[in-house]
Amino acid sequence: MTARTLPDISRHVPALDGMRAGAVLLVILSHFGLDNIIPGGFGVTVFFWISGFLITTQLTNELEQTQRIDYLRFYQRRVLRLMPAAIVYTTIAGVTFVLAGGAITPGGWLAAYFYGVNYYDLFIGYPPLASGVENPLTHLWSLAVEEHYYIIWPLALATLYRHRWAVRAVLAVCVIVLLWRVQMFQSCFTAPPEPSAGPMVCYRIYKGTDTRLDSIAWGALVAVLAASSWRAQLERLLGSNLLRGLSMMVVLLSFLLRGTEFREVWRYSLQGIALSVAIPMACCAATPLRRLLEMPVLVLIGRLSYSLYLWHWGALCFATWMAPDDLAAKVMWATGVTVGGALFSYYGVERPMIAFRRRVGSQASAGLVPAA
Repeated sequence: MTARTLPDISRHVPALDGMRAGAVLLVILSHFGLDNIIPGGFGVTVFFWISGFLITTQLTNELEQTQRIDYLRFYQRRVLRLMPAAIVYTTIAGVTFVLAGGAITPGGWLAAYFYGVNYYDLFIGYPPLASGVENPLTHLWSLAVEEHYYIIWPLALATLYRHRWAVRAVLAVCVIVLLWRVQMFQSCFTAPPEPSAGPMVCYRIYKGTDTRLDSIAWGALVAVLAASSWRAQLERLLGSNLLRGLSMMVVLLSFLLRGTEFREVWRYSLQGIALSVAIPMACCAATPLRRLLEMPVLVLIGRLSYSLYLWHWGALCFATWMAPDDLAAKVMWATGVTVGGALFSYYGVERPMIAFRRRVGSQASAGLVPAA
């Protein structure tokens, strides 16, 4: 096979930035009132898959080169990449919410700062303002899912990789999580919830780390396969036009099927499998989709995607408070605060941290839109 079918992350992959841009735009547009036609949850799933693939590829490369994983440097890189911007956002958005009359308990603050928002929100809850304005910290649940995964994944991967069990173990995680969702669906949706079940029982599957791990694991599975003796077979599969077409059909089908059981149980597995073909295809195949993803404006948005994700929900909460009955003003406020907050976060927090990240092995670029 002459054409690449897997992204080479040793160099910048513009199409992956474009993919991130598409994912964050899905989330933002969905939250900004288009949730009936825009699949915002799919954007989060795409983020999970990309994260699983990239981080696991970096770890397997390190294992191949040094026969070990430097756990301290890995966790230092994760902290320096994610926590400074998240701490700044959480502090500004949380304090603004409290000054507007909202309440955040000490436990709520700790959960926001230390990646526990998903379970805190599920079982205790972040209450809105009396006027109905949502709490600006609840969207941090997805960051919690990722960080829970990466607390244990490097340790597990190093052990499994040495014994050549990594592929089977990651595949087992994908299957076990699916079976767990089946069980949780029976508990959450086919019987009345217990009074003590918490304020957001309907989101139990969507936001739980234990029920969403496979969305990250599917990306990790492709990375582990690419680093194993299965790489040639994997590339042949990903190069199949038939399989590529089927993957796109599965993604579309996952939007069209609206049954509760499908959406809560099967959707994430089917999307994870389909993305395992669709994302490498979009990043490597010479197609109009790849050229679209490599457009400079999408690459730019992709580079800002973490900051945009952090700030968009708080911006929408603030806009709802400022202009609750004026849709045009609400959209202007939300858009302005999202863009302004993201640029402040990127230039004021994230870029200054790059020098520290490089000291612990990061290859991050200081440019907003680096050359390929």
